[in-house]
Parts: sequence; C-alpha cells; structure tokens
Amino acid sequence: MSDPDLRLKNHLSPLNVLVFGGTGDANRITSELLVRFGSHIRLQLSIAGRTSAPNLPDGVPVRIGGFGGPEGIVKNLKKEGIDLVIDATHPFATQISAHIATACEQAGTPCIQYHRAPWTPTEGDRWITVPDLKAAAQKLPSVGKRALIAIGRKNLHYFNNLQDCWLLVRTVEAPKQTFDLENGEWLSARGPFSPDRERELLERYEIDVVVTKNSGGEASEGKLIAARELGIPVIMIERPPLEAVDYASSTEEVMQKVAHHHTTQ
Repeated sequence: MSDPDLRLKNHLSPLNVLVFGGTGDANRITSELLVRFGSHIRLQLSIAGRTSAPNLPDGVPVRIGGFGGPEGIVKNLKKEGIDLVIDATHPFATQISAHIATACEQAGTPCIQYHRAPWTPTEGDRWITVPDLKAAAQKLPSVGKRALIAIGRKNLHYFNNLQDCWLLVRTVEAPKQTFDLENGEWLSARGPFSPDRERELLERYEIDVVVTKNSGGEASEGKLIAARELGIPVIMIERPPLEAVDYASSTEEVMQKVAHHHTTQ
C-alpha cells in the first residue's frame, strides 16, 4: 500500500480543512499539515479570541471570534466549502466541542477531534479525583489550607467564599468573571512550566494542595511532578465525556486520517 501522504500529494484537488484551535496542539497540527502536505491542503485556523496575545502558527489564515453556536458553524462550513474539520480545542472546552460535533453532523462534514492523552497517576502521586469543579471546591478545605488553583480563568466562582483556604490563582490573563480574592493572590503566568520552576513556586508560597484539570500534555505537567516530589496532594478534575466523532490521539494519527479523508472524498 502506498504512503497516504503521497496519495494526498498526487490528488488533484486540495483538501479544505478548518482547524478549531486555541491550544499548542492545534498550532502543532496546523504547522505539521502545512509541512506535510503544502499546497495540496487549504487550511484555516479558528480560535475563540479569549486570550489577547495568542501564540499562532506561521503561514495559516486565522479567524478570531466565535461563530454564534452550531448554526453559525454550519453556515461557515457551507460557505467556505469545508471538506474536513479538526477539533483541537482544549480537552475541557466542552461547549465548543459540542457545537462543532453538532454542526458537523448537521452539515455532513467529517470531524476529527484531537484527543490529547490524559495524565495518569504514578508511584508517589497523591491524587484525589473528582468529577467537576464544584466537587473540587467542596473537597478542597478538607485536603489543604494553601492551594494552587491551576484551572484556567473560567468558573473560578466555585472557589469563592472558601474562608478556611488561602488561594494562589494562576492564569494567563486576569479572570473576567467576578471572583473574590480577598483570601489569596492572583498570579499571571504563561507556561510551559518546568518541574524545578513549579517546585520553587510551591515551596515559596507554602502550597499544601494543588487543584487542576486533567488536561494532559507536557506543557503543564511540571506542577504534578513537583507535587509528587514534595508529597503534596493533587485534587484532579476528571475529563468530560467525549463527543460522538472520530478521534486521533497523536499528531501523526491526525496526518494519517487527513490523508485518508482526502483520498476517499
């Protein structure tokens, strides 16, 4: 059987692909698609625009801003003649992933969701697994008194009024929603964070519990390694349910699936 990359390059019509991003994964995937397939693929990257200075890949047209729900996505898919959608948004971006899946089903457009592998506990980890943010906030006071909250800047209101806990809330940008930090401190920082840097942070602020989502990936794994080394418990928020679409767990698998879609359309 011939290499799917070669089959794609020999195909006459370019594949029109829309990538939903806002993550480093999306940037790597779009950049690799350009390198691998060049002019035989037509790419557009869509990001929500929640970060004022996002890191973006070179050479890819970028659309910033939402579509207005599934109906808006359907209109765009038809208007742009999109052949394939790649959902490479954050694993916890449940609303946009649901909208993408619904829109693709309605439009009859194939969709691949990049499913970054979740973290798994190893020897020495002290994980307390909870189903959602509400459960994490309820559990926190019984686990520690000085917490690193590393969940992004949305839905921080769950951690309001925790009088018995001091919170170090780390986000890339300031939270937009009302959030009371009378008993804590906000820290602006952008990853990736090395284990050494994370260990220094935990020790400097005397953190005795970490709260995070199971996002997976190496860029933010440093805090888990540091917590393991220091014997600090981690309240780990589980992944949300998956959408009913095709999945890929690596960049290479995405490349293979893109080539397959092109040769079978």
